[in-house]
Amino acid sequence: MDDLLQEFIAETRETLEALSGEIVMWEADPSDRQRLDAIFRFVHTVKGSCGFLDLPRLSRLSHAAEDVLAAVRSGDRTPDTALVNAVLAVVDRIGEIIEAIDVGTALDDTGEDLLIAALAEGAERSAVTAVEGSTTPANQASRGTTRSVRLNVDLLDRMMSGMSDMVLARNELARRLRDEAIDPSIESALERLSLTVAEMRDTVTRTRMQKIDALFSALPRMVRDTAAELGKTVSLTIEGADVELDREMIEMMRDPLVHIIRNAVDHGIESAAERVAAGKRETGRLLVSARQSGNQIIIEIADDGRGIDVERLIRKLASSGDRSEAQLRALSDCAKLDLIFEPGVTTKNEVTAISGRGVGMDVVRANIEQIGGRIDLSNSPGKGLVIAIHVPLTLSIISTIVVGAHGQRFAISRQSIEEIVTVRGDAVRVDMLGDTPIANVRDRRLPLVYLCATLGMAEVAPEPRLLAIVSVAGGSYALAVEEVLDTEELVIKPAPPAVMSTGLYAGQTLPDSGRPMLLLDCAGIATAAGLRFGRAAVVDDTIEDAALAPPADTALLFIDLDGVRRVARLAVIDRVEPARTVDIRFSAGKLRLSVGDAIVPLATSLAPDAMQSIFDHEEVSVLRMADGCSEIGYVIAEALDIVTLDQGILAASTPGLIAGVTSIDGEQVEVLDIHWLFAACGDAATSSKEPPLCLLAGAELGWMNTFLRPVLEASGYRVATALAKDERPAVVLAMADEAPPQLPEAPLLKLRRDVAGGNDSIYRYDRAAVLEALDARCAKRVG
Repeated sequence: MDDLLQEFIAETRETLEALSGEIVMWEADPSDRQRLDAIFRFVHTVKGSCGFLDLPRLSRLSHAAEDVLAAVRSGDRTPDTALVNAVLAVVDRIGEIIEAIDVGTALDDTGEDLLIAALAEGAERSAVTAVEGSTTPANQASRGTTRSVRLNVDLLDRMMSGMSDMVLARNELARRLRDEAIDPSIESALERLSLTVAEMRDTVTRTRMQKIDALFSALPRMVRDTAAELGKTVSLTIEGADVELDREMIEMMRDPLVHIIRNAVDHGIESAAERVAAGKRETGRLLVSARQSGNQIIIEIADDGRGIDVERLIRKLASSGDRSEAQLRALSDCAKLDLIFEPGVTTKNEVTAISGRGVGMDVVRANIEQIGGRIDLSNSPGKGLVIAIHVPLTLSIISTIVVGAHGQRFAISRQSIEEIVTVRGDAVRVDMLGDTPIANVRDRRLPLVYLCATLGMAEVAPEPRLLAIVSVAGGSYALAVEEVLDTEELVIKPAPPAVMSTGLYAGQTLPDSGRPMLLLDCAGIATAAGLRFGRAAVVDDTIEDAALAPPADTALLFIDLDGVRRVARLAVIDRVEPARTVDIRFSAGKLRLSVGDAIVPLATSLAPDAMQSIFDHEEVSVLRMADGCSEIGYVIAEALDIVTLDQGILAASTPGLIAGVTSIDGEQVEVLDIHWLFAACGDAATSSKEPPLCLLAGAELGWMNTFLRPVLEASGYRVATALAKDERPAVVLAMADEAPPQLPEAPLLKLRRDVAGGNDSIYRYDRAAVLEALDARCAKRVG
C-alpha cells in the first residue's frame, strides 16, 4: 500500500504541475471545453484513487468538484468567475493535502466545508470570500523533497536496448580475449568493465520493473462485487504480490486476468446450495499466486469449484455444427480441454452482465500469446481448475548456461540449475525402472529427461554422460545433455508465438557468435516429458482433519515369474536392475546373487522344483529391496508401472509371500508381503552391539579352531584363543579332562570327547546343546 500511495502522490503532483497553466487559461476563458475536460479528468482520477487508498478528505473534495464540472460539461451550469474560483480553490486544497500526506504532517480541515459550499449554484458571499482566502501561504503545507522522476517508457526502452548492446559487446570482447594470450592489465580492466556492466544492467532492468501487486491490488474488490452480484461468497487468497514484472507487461496482463477471475467466480465456483450438496464449504475459495521461474513469471489462478465440464463443452461445440460429436470425442484429453479456447464458446445458457456472450478464453489466449506468453489448464472435474499463465519478463538480460544437444546450442537459466554432474561410478548412475530411466545422484532418485528426445531431434537418445539437475516448482529432475559449452549473460526476447506455443522455450537470444539460440523453459520440458510438478487445484478441505490423511501409498506394478501381476511398495525398493544368471547360485540353503564383492539373497515366487527355469535366460530383472540393515533381491519377469494403492488391501488368509489383494484399474492385483520376505529370505543383520567373546583354551586348540570356531562365528559369537589387554571373555570353552584356565570371572563350558558322560559337560559334537549352553551362560552373565 505504501508503494501505491507514493505512486498516487507522484502522479497527482505531476498532473497538478501540468494543469497549473491550464487552470489559469480556463479562468480566462471558462467556455474552453478542452481545458475543462482536462481538469475534470484530474478530479475524477483523484476521486477514484481516494476510494481505494482510503483518503476520505480528498475523496470528498474531488467528488464535489467532479459533480460541478460534470454539470458544466453537460450544459446544466454556466461557468462564471465565482464557480471558477471555487474549483481552483478545491484543486489548490487537493495539492496542499497531497503535500501534507507526503511529508507526514497534519493539515487542519477548517474551511473545507466552505470550499464545497462555494461550489453550489448561487453560493452565499461568505462562502466565496472564504474561497478567496483559502490558499494563503499560512494554509499551505511545506512540500517534501522529491526523490523520483517520471520517464517516458520509450526512453526506458532505448536505455534497455543500449544496455543489451553493451552486454553483447562485452561478451564478444571476452570471447576474443579468451582465444589468445592476454595481458594481465587488460584482464583486470575487462573484469572491472564486467562488474560495471552487470551493475548497470541490474539498474536499467529495475527501472522498468514494478511489483505485481499493482496488478493484484484491485482483485479483492472485484471478487467481492462479482460474487455479491451472483449471490455467492468467495474468499480470495493472494500470494507472491512482491514478484516484479515489467510495468508495460503488467498493463497488458490486466484485462486477461480480470476476465479469468470473473470467469472463475461465475463459471467455476458453485452456488452455496450446490457446494453444500457436493460436500464442500459454502464459501468458495480462489487462489491467485505469482512466482518467477527463470526468465518467466507464472501467474496461477486456482479455484475449488466445479472445474470444466468437458462433456458439456463437447455437446455445446457439436451443436454449433462445425465438428461432429464423434470427432470431438476422438480428441486427446488435452485437446478436449483446449476446446474452451474455441472462438465464441460459452458454457452459459443465458446472457448476463458478466458472461454468456461468447467473448471468452479465445481472446484471453490471443492477448497472452501476443506478449510472448502461453496459458495452461489443469482440470479436476468437481474439485476445481488451475489456470497457469506463463509470461516473459519481456526484454531482459539473464545469466545462462549454454548446453549442447545433437549439434544444437540451447541456453538454460542459471537460476534453474542446481548442479551439473557427470555419470560416473555408483554415486551418479542411471537405473532402469522397467522401461523408465531414473537418475540416481548420490542416493537421490530423480526422473531423467533426455533433451534430444524431448525436442524431437533424435529417435534414440544417446547414452547420458552429463546431467543437469534442474529445479522447477514442486520438484527437480535430471536433464541429460551432451555437453556444457559456456556460461553467458544473454539478452532474452520473446520468441514468435509459434515457438512459444510449444511450451518448450522461454525466449530467444542472439549471442556474440551470431547464431540465434533458444532459451529452454525447464518447466515446459518437464511437462512435455510427462512429469507433473507444481500446484494442483485448490484442495477441498470439507473434512477438517484432511491434513491428517496418510500420504499416498505408491507401489511398483510388475509381472512375476509365474505370470501373475503383483505390486511391491515403492518405499522399500532401492532399484530395479538386470542381473546375469551366471551370477546366481543356490548356496548355503538359499538362492543368492553375486554383486561385486557382496552376496545378496534372492527370493522368487517359484516353487523350489521350478527355480531351475530362471537359468533358462541370460538375464533376469531383480528388485533390490533394503530395510536399512539388510538387503534382499526379488526376481521378476518385467516391471510395468508405478501405481497408487488407494483402494485398500484385503488381507490374505494365511501369512506368506502374498500380503493381500487390491484393485488397480478394475483388476485384482496381489500385494507382496515385504515383512514376510525379509523374515523368510533375508540374512540376519549384524547387530551394532558387540557380540559375546568366546575364549578357546586348553590343549585341543587345533581341533577347536578347525571344528568349533566356524560354528560359533556362524552363530554370531566372536572367538579368540588369546586375550588382548583389558579384554574379558563372556564364556571360556575347554575340554572336561583338562585343568580349567585361571579365569574365575568368566563361566566355563566343559566339552567331552565321549557321547555319554556327566551333567557338568557337553558332548563336543552336539551342536544344539553347545549353542544352547553358550546362550544360557551369556544370558546369565548379562543378567
